[in-house]
Amino acid sequence: MAAKPKYSILKKASHVDRLSDQIKGLREKAKGLPAGDERDALLRKAEQDEIALRLIEWIISSGQLPPPEDLIPIRRHRLRRK
Repeated sequence: MAAKPKYSILKKASHVDRLSDQIKGLREKAKGLPAGDERDALLRKAEQDEIALRLIEWIISSGQLPPPEDLIPIRRHRLRRK
């Protein structure tokens, strides 16, 4: 018998729940790998997902939370005008 999907249509797990689970899964998978490109890629993806998660939480808070200014690094060289 095929494995039952974790998130069925009827359950309607939120994006936040799925993203949180994905972050945990990526970090767990990275823990089992030796240092290298594959591990770095998994950790980078987990970090990107964490940024997305914090942005989603901020957006759905309807102004209850302060903007996550620390999440998106602005490269100064892009701000310079020629």
